[in-house]
Amino acid sequence: MTRPTRLAPAIIAISICFNTTGAFSQKVQPSEDVHATLLQGKHKSVIAYAGETHSFTLDVPYKSAKPSDVPGFITIDKQIVQATLLPADRSIDRKLSGPSPEKDLLLKYMNYELSYYKKKLKQNYSHLETEWITLQGRLFLVWYFNMPENYKLVSRQVYVSTLFYDQVVDLNAPVFKADDWGKARSILVRLAGSMKTFDKRLDLQGLQKKL
Repeated sequence: MTRPTRLAPAIIAISICFNTTGAFSQKVQPSEDVHATLLQGKHKSVIAYAGETHSFTLDVPYKSAKPSDVPGFITIDKQIVQATLLPADRSIDRKLSGPSPEKDLLLKYMNYELSYYKKKLKQNYSHLETEWITLQGRLFLVWYFNMPENYKLVSRQVYVSTLFYDQVVDLNAPVFKADDWGKARSILVRLAGSMKTFDKRLDLQGLQKKL
């Protein structure tokens, strides 16, 4: 996983908090994480990803949405967020009946990221909480944890993760003030609830012209 080396310390810290999602993909196959793109139009904005055979969009129901100063990041209503894709672990058979295979895979992803976060990045998180939510028939794992008290930049991390064919879509946000974590969670869940998938490669330029 690549890391920025010439950014200001605060920006480096934010990037480390977000980009732990590259770790899981490194164990599955030699592929870097991919970020979805913010498309801005005259009337609305969407976050979109166009793969070779599958694509998705997330509606951005906020007037204040713009690319962040850090590549791959988006600012929505003054909250920094990121939408990342990475290969899912194919060792779990998702064709089995019931939600358990999906939950197993998402929990395995979460635990791997937490292990990477703690062992490799030397960040001792605490008060991990998880919840399962279903939005428009799609299962999401919402998980969040506190940063160490002496970590002055970010107080909490919030993630919303789901399966997208053979990938994991991960929405995440850092919480700078403890009181703002509810807002960060609300933004991520609202984005997740607007997810639309397509069995084709979307024309992002054409889509942006229609916004």
